[in-house]
Amino acid sequence: MSDSKNTLLTPGQNTYDEKAHSRSKAVDAEFAAEMVRRAKGLIEKDCHEDAELFLRQGLERVPDHKECQAYIAVCLAGKRKFVSAEKLAKNVIRNNPFDAISYYALGRVNLLGSRRGSAFRNLEKAHNLASGDREMEGAVKELDPRRPPVIRWLPRNSFLNVLFGKWRASMSRGK
Repeated sequence: MSDSKNTLLTPGQNTYDEKAHSRSKAVDAEFAAEMVRRAKGLIEKDCHEDAELFLRQGLERVPDHKECQAYIAVCLAGKRKFVSAEKLAKNVIRNNPFDAISYYALGRVNLLGSRRGSAFRNLEKAHNLASGDREMEGAVKELDPRRPPVIRWLPRNSFLNVLFGKWRASMSRGK
């Protein structure tokens, strides 16, 4: 009788353990994605510490999960740790330069840190990278406080759009 633990395997030969390991990776990735979904809801309710706990649980299972890392940066910014949050968000961008979530997180960090110019640049990059992802596009649009231009076929910064935009804002405030 041969014991399966004592048999020699050649490289590339599939075993039950490799299959189980790949299944456990999939389960871990699902767990991390669920933790991100839960954390998003808590972040929207400004419960950054609780959201960070969920995200850290996801990172325990999948240490290089980019969404967990990106949203931890948002949590850190929500707790007023802007330098750490910005470093983490930039590190996520460095590792995933074509990922919309990374730029979205950096944009939120910059908004919370009162850096509107860089926040809008990063949110614009996130919007451009998220083409087709309705959830991400909606999240980016939700953070953008700018209203659409009054005359849509002219650029936003044209003289007429600026003038009519100021007039529209004064009329909506009731002045």
